Amino acid sequence: DTVLQRLSAENIEKTGGRLTVGRREIIARTTGEFTSLDDIRSVLIAREGQDKVHLGDIAEVRDAHEDERVMTRFDGEDCVKLSVLKEAEANTVEVADALTSRLSELEPSFPEGLRMDYVENQAEYVRESLNGVRNAAIGAAVLLVIVVYLFLGSIRQVLVMALALPITLILNFAVMKLAGFSLNIFSLGGLVVAIGVVLDNSIVVLENISRLHLEDPDGDAAEQAMRATEEVGPAIIAATLSFLALFVPFLIVPGLTSLLFRELILVVAGIVVISLVVAITVAPMAAAILFGHTRPARVATGFEHFFERVTESYGRLLRGILHLRRGVVVLVFLGILISGALLLGRTGSEFLPLMDDGRLMVKVKLPVGAAVHETDRALRKIEASIQDDPLVESIFSVSGGQLRGFTTYEIANEGELNVQLVPKTDRKVSTAEYVKKLREKVGKIPLPGVKAMAKQQTIKGIKGMRASDISVQIRGHETDILAELAERTAQTMRGIEGLTNVDVSMDMSRPEYQVNIDRTRAAEMNTSVAEVADTLRTFITGTVSTRYWDESDYIAIRVLAPEMKMNSRKDIAAIPLKNADGQQVLRIGDVVEVSRGVGPVEIIRENQAKQVTVEADMTDGDLGAAVDQLRGTLAEVDRPPGYEFAFGGQAEMMADMKNTVFAVLAFALFFSFIILTVQFNSIKLPSLILGSVPFSLAGVVYLLYLTGIPMGATVIIGALVVVAATVNDGVLLLTFAGELEERKGLNPLDAVVDAASIRLRPRVMTTLTTMMGFLPLALNLGEGGDMLQPMALGAIGGLLLEIPVALFLMPSLYVLFTRKRSPADN
Repeated sequence: DTVLQRLSAENIEKTGGRLTVGRREIIARTTGEFTSLDDIRSVLIAREGQDKVHLGDIAEVRDAHEDERVMTRFDGEDCVKLSVLKEAEANTVEVADALTSRLSELEPSFPEGLRMDYVENQAEYVRESLNGVRNAAIGAAVLLVIVVYLFLGSIRQVLVMALALPITLILNFAVMKLAGFSLNIFSLGGLVVAIGVVLDNSIVVLENISRLHLEDPDGDAAEQAMRATEEVGPAIIAATLSFLALFVPFLIVPGLTSLLFRELILVVAGIVVISLVVAITVAPMAAAILFGHTRPARVATGFEHFFERVTESYGRLLRGILHLRRGVVVLVFLGILISGALLLGRTGSEFLPLMDDGRLMVKVKLPVGAAVHETDRALRKIEASIQDDPLVESIFSVSGGQLRGFTTYEIANEGELNVQLVPKTDRKVSTAEYVKKLREKVGKIPLPGVKAMAKQQTIKGIKGMRASDISVQIRGHETDILAELAERTAQTMRGIEGLTNVDVSMDMSRPEYQVNIDRTRAAEMNTSVAEVADTLRTFITGTVSTRYWDESDYIAIRVLAPEMKMNSRKDIAAIPLKNADGQQVLRIGDVVEVSRGVGPVEIIRENQAKQVTVEADMTDGDLGAAVDQLRGTLAEVDRPPGYEFAFGGQAEMMADMKNTVFAVLAFALFFSFIILTVQFNSIKLPSLILGSVPFSLAGVVYLLYLTGIPMGATVIIGALVVVAATVNDGVLLLTFAGELEERKGLNPLDAVVDAASIRLRPRVMTTLTTMMGFLPLALNLGEGGDMLQPMALGAIGGLLLEIPVALFLMPSLYVLFTRKRSPADN
């Protein structure tokens, strides 16, 4: 205490007051700050007569640094990590570019031997992802034009499409700019989704114009364009409104899934509305201009002759089926639907797929109480095993620290390696495959007592995407009971196939010296619990008495006992202790009992209740099934009142996703039904159209199951596109069949056969163009496509099954439910 007081009193600089000297006022300032270490050594501690005791006589005063509690390295060299975070509304790429430019200006002024490199640059991931999705959009547009040319066989008709596509996209970008949208994975993903359907309306209009023009080559092109647009106009307006109705629920249903895809949905909705306007204005006008010019008679292409034969064969086949086998068709599709429902439980589920961005980590945990240098030694062994791997681009290690949010907490027995692989195009293995190999490699490294866990890093910026796949939160009040429940939960997780890296957040094995104070004896000796605690703190961890200015910064002056003097319980008991009067010198052992024990590393509370988290990762298998199995097991665990299990991380988000999916589909079908009912002025036809939707959705399940892709949040977008295509084809088919019944007096069977044959080409074209729009994303050849690949595969699978649904099931249902209206058919 005397040393602390003396140091604080001697190191001072204050203004004493003001003096008036003649006509001037002068400040009197006391300059008593330490200017050197010798000043500190010469501080007088005690004096008796002529004898003096200076600080340098009883203590070692030296210029040192704080204990190294967190150690960081980059590619094997010691480093300091600086994290730069953008503001919420700022653009990641712009901030990163500005920072890179500024640092390049500062680099020449760095001291010799100091270099700077990037541990992680989010702008690179954003650029690569945007480039990948942009290339997918370009590829989709090219495939789109090829399909149009293949079916229509005329450069002039392709020119109409080539004119409608850029106009639609340019107007869409203008709307995005006005809405304040930025280019990101989801907005560009919406663009890719929209490209598949953006030309559907124009294709229907153009195909009808072409059909009328072929029937009457000498007719007025402008009149034919107007009449063709009027024929299909109500149908494409109804189909577009139904399409929009499918996506509206995303704007009204709460939840993370809705929030995540809000921008994608708005982009899709905007571009579909624009495409409708272009289809009924630009497409007819361009067709009238191009078809109006005189030209030699066009010779039909080989593909057109082939498709004519296909159309004729389809008409004969459909007529025969509707006469004799329409019930069989319905039974076959019911079998397909039931099989799809059974496969749904085996497809697997997840919230969002992990990106193949090459980001992975190895987390190590040593027994509690291990020194940070032991943690660093274990990390160095793992680092040495992969530093020469050509697939590894960089390695950043942190020993003795754990990053939580924006803060690094000092935890001596924990550390991690952050590994960045080379870009996806430069390696043949995925990030997930490399993690599996790394787990095997780390398991062979001799690390006694060390728990090493290799895992792929999750997507940044999405709240709840924890580093582990499954997170169980156990809440209660008594620490011992929580620890017991946590251990039982961990044992359960270890018994579930496919789960690994099981970890419990609360560790009750931290060694500690427990100082138990005898309050009665302390009171008799005129001391207190606070006095004992302050004395222990000063001798063991040190107390900052004052600060020393070294011309650039203030440095703390810490008073503490040398570490080598404090290495046993006896040393703690021997610490001197003054009483409240500051006279009688005691020992800590006179009023306390020092015992060895263990305690928790940390205690986390949420909503005033203590919480322990048990986490695990999924190696192979179905994450959703593992979560369901774990829920069922934990529901049977006996626990005292007031203790509960809660799922966080991906499990919580998957539950939110399922609720959102059911709500979105229910609202989407309801809104579509209302619009179709108003459009048809009937309940029967909308029921037939929407009744065909589940059969098409079965295709989503089939293709995801065959490709091994789990059902995730992005799949719902692909499923809605399938629903939209089914509704669109149903509207085009059944409205035209109804018109033929009224205009030509046909019975339902003949009307639907004629309508299906005439509308075969535009319906196949629109479905194929939609699939071509998704194909580049489904192949996932570039960077950034992992997020949207399940959506694309689901859409393609559903559209593949939607074609036979539209060609055979819808006509069969139409005849089954409308044949009584026509006596001629009896």
